[in-house]
Amino acid sequence: MQRKMEFKLRSEDEEIKDAGLTIDLDEIARRGVMSKSEKIIAKWYGIYGSRQPGNHMARIVTPGGVMTSSQARNIARVSEKYGMGVLSVTTRQAIQFHWLKLGSLADMIRGLSEEGSSTMHGCGDVTRQVAACPLAETCPYRRLDVRPWAARLQKYLGDAEDLDNLPRKFKITLSGCAGGCAQPYINCLGLIAVQKTREGQTVRGFQAIVGGGMGWDPYVGQELFSFIPEDKILSVARAVALTFRDHGDRFNRATSRLKVVVALNGIEQVRAWVLENLAAEGVDTRTLETAPIEETGPAIPDRPLAHMKHPVGTDGKAVVRVLVPKGELAHHQLRRLAELSEIFGDQKVYTNNRQNFEIHGVEPEKVKTLEAEVHHLGFATDGFFGIRDIVPCVGTTYCPKAVTETRALFDLLFPLVSQEKFKKVENKVQINITGCPNSCSPYRIVDIGFRGLRIRNEEQGSVEGYEVLLGGDQRAFGKKLGEFKKDDCVQVVESILDAFLKLRNDEETLTQTVTRVGLEPFSQAVYQE
Repeated sequence: MQRKMEFKLRSEDEEIKDAGLTIDLDEIARRGVMSKSEKIIAKWYGIYGSRQPGNHMARIVTPGGVMTSSQARNIARVSEKYGMGVLSVTTRQAIQFHWLKLGSLADMIRGLSEEGSSTMHGCGDVTRQVAACPLAETCPYRRLDVRPWAARLQKYLGDAEDLDNLPRKFKITLSGCAGGCAQPYINCLGLIAVQKTREGQTVRGFQAIVGGGMGWDPYVGQELFSFIPEDKILSVARAVALTFRDHGDRFNRATSRLKVVVALNGIEQVRAWVLENLAAEGVDTRTLETAPIEETGPAIPDRPLAHMKHPVGTDGKAVVRVLVPKGELAHHQLRRLAELSEIFGDQKVYTNNRQNFEIHGVEPEKVKTLEAEVHHLGFATDGFFGIRDIVPCVGTTYCPKAVTETRALFDLLFPLVSQEKFKKVENKVQINITGCPNSCSPYRIVDIGFRGLRIRNEEQGSVEGYEVLLGGDQRAFGKKLGEFKKDDCVQVVESILDAFLKLRNDEETLTQTVTRVGLEPFSQAVYQE
């Protein structure tokens, strides 16, 4: 790869990207080493370096969090052959391999392609995996089925060569209603299905939210359009990506996300750029609305997915959820889930953003039998989107950026939150754990969020610790309770939950209680003031 040197304020990554976005993994395997430039471009192939020297991670793109049973079975086979038989589910519904060796990367990718799976654009400065509501097809609160749009957006934007080199990653999610189960307000582009009445007829489309994001500097997304007809959604998403491409910071990667473009320039200017891009491509923008609309769909409960403990869809078929502790499972477990989806379900395997699996299309009378099969695999089939459904990132187990072993904190907390006294609030509390500020497990948007850090210790230099936030959601991030050593976190959480049991009204979530009474009562409980 020959790098082109230019006297512009551009990062080294930009110079490397300008030299080309193609590498030869077979040649790299023969050579036995990957250059600095190749390591950067390997991200476009879905490949990252791992914390353990000599190992790599690969992220498999599963648009909308769905794969056929054949794909799932093949992913399990490839994992067994090249990745020590271990798979992880991400908070964006993708699948990851770890423990991959440099010499097997090309063969791993070829193996996945046998059933149409790919790691391309799993990482890199491109449109990443498009995520969607896990119950998109049959949720009683949906305005429209957003899952097909996830696949269409993935292909449409992923195939666009002029979007292959963005300033940073571009993340999109689709939610089937304003319940926002796909977390639209913390993504670059969050699309929310809406419906309204026009001339006596129900019409459906999308609300567009742009500029959300986590990391060191978090932002809540802002409304770009209140209503976009379905037939314009691909064009609008492309116009947003073009705006990001042309106006994102290519000098400082810490400020190069779309969230910063929106924050620095304002939503009105960003909207103007998007409309300019649409006009330049001949798109009629007269049907795009910015004024508030009157939503005419059925009422939506707070946290719809937690509200539906044993989902039965509008098609009369059931969904059986598979609780995957720490989001990691073995190849034989995924292989069996693929088989069970063929025996009992719709021959597909689904993932959700709590790092779990689901089997859809199950006849209600067969649910108990299927649940027994899942239990035999070692997984629970209850407790989803609640207090026991703790979401840790991979932490120092694999990630070179993490500073804490998030899964160790999971092991400490799980017995506590499983106690009988907390059963009455089992679907009123969510806990996320991230090992660094990048927030791969978005700790700011849940009831109790942990962010890994190091705490000074005179005897040992420093020890693992966590910043603890309380009362977060997508549109109002959690408030800082304090910083605590890892070994103290169990007592901290127990004090928080005990206080919640005393302070809550009726069916409040922990976040709702914190919003009503403030942080002080919880601080007093933890610090015993």
